[in-house]
Amino acid sequence: MAVALAKIGAAFDEAATINAFKIRVERLIGLGPQHPAVRARFGARSAMLFGRGLDAAIAAVERWWRDERKAFAIASALGCASRISLEVLCELRLVLRLMRLKRMHREFDDILASLCGAPIAAAAE
Repeated sequence: MAVALAKIGAAFDEAATINAFKIRVERLIGLGPQHPAVRARFGARSAMLFGRGLDAAIAAVERWWRDERKAFAIASALGCASRISLEVLCELRLVLRLMRLKRMHREFDDILASLCGAPIAAAAE
């Protein structure tokens, strides 16, 4: 019985939650910027980031995430909170940080243009 309880506890602990989050983000990255699910999830936010560099985009998303956390805390206290916006920002934060880690500054512009539906500027050069 103790072994079964330990396995159940391990399946639902914080590490499992973080792992599931990383797997979800990895799946979204694998779909690519042209996929309708990725465009629906990140299209509006990417339009607001269009024209910024990767570092400026990370700073903006961090600011949005902090503001959204505060708004979520207030809405939770009032009993009418929705996590979807906060989750999208968490995913976007991880994707942008991964892109910075992999030094994908040039690819960032192309991916952002693809998400926004704008013509790719690199092709014109």
